[in-house]
Amino acid sequence: MPLPASTSTPQSPSSPLAVKPAALPRSSRARRAVRHVFNTLGYSLARKDHARFACPSLPPPSPEMVRRAAATFANSFPVSPQCGLSEAEIGQRAKDYFWHYPFQFGNLVVEADEVHFRGLQGRHYKRYLHMFPPLLSLAGGSLASLTVLDIACNAGFWAIQARRAGAEAVLGLDVGPKNVEQANFIRELTGMDGIEYRVMNASEVSHEAVGEFDVTLFLGLLYHLDKPIQALERLYDVTKRWAVIDTTVARSDAPDGVPILKVEEDDVHDQNLSNRIALVPSKSAVPLLLKHVGFREVFWIQNASRDLPLDYMTGARMTFIAVK
Repeated sequence: MPLPASTSTPQSPSSPLAVKPAALPRSSRARRAVRHVFNTLGYSLARKDHARFACPSLPPPSPEMVRRAAATFANSFPVSPQCGLSEAEIGQRAKDYFWHYPFQFGNLVVEADEVHFRGLQGRHYKRYLHMFPPLLSLAGGSLASLTVLDIACNAGFWAIQARRAGAEAVLGLDVGPKNVEQANFIRELTGMDGIEYRVMNASEVSHEAVGEFDVTLFLGLLYHLDKPIQALERLYDVTKRWAVIDTTVARSDAPDGVPILKVEEDDVHDQNLSNRIALVPSKSAVPLLLKHVGFREVFWIQNASRDLPLDYMTGARMTFIAVK
């Protein structure tokens, strides 16, 4: 049976019950018009996502803490007497690997294979001074008596820094067998103890498989993942106190402050394994995801220095510390 036609009188624009859409400011209308033109042509305008970022920042570390962190950093090492390899043999074996991080072993400098990663005091040293002083501040000045898990450890660069910062024991995990082989090669050259490496996918990490660690490092991984929530749930499961997350963040033409996961093609070098696609989180999405999986508090690390890589200075890459 058909419904009877409505007998109510439509509201006119002047009726007190009618809701008139608020007029956009002229500047907003202009931005929308420009964006519409670019979208019509097949382009999108990336925003910097500065507004309404509801995530507190950590206080900047003291100059003394920065000096203390700098004093423990090292990517230049004498060759261990127990190594048994000549400089020529070390150089030949080094050619078997892709070097994401630069190192020096004795007189042999092994540069990073990507130009913008090169230099013993270059990009990664600057990243270290960005991330480790705030972490050490939270930990009371050092990682002494703490255990550290480095997920996606690559060749062990950050595992080494954690051990040098006083960590009692460090476990590095990486999905790439060649990366773990390279990390063990570096451990052989340096003779550094207290670090273990295993082949393991971030999606396989669990309390049952590896235990629980005071500090977990999740550096340069989140933006490579096609299942980021699952990986962060695993991260939460093995974190006892703090997790450090360093990630590229997605830009989009979505409104500022709107959390998104942007689908991008995952492009890595041959020694790393790729998911082919990745769901890259926006600046606003990272703390939302971390709290969703259970972390109690999330803080972001401010850029305390102007001497940082460009992607940090422009906000294209950020570092967060999640508290369990």
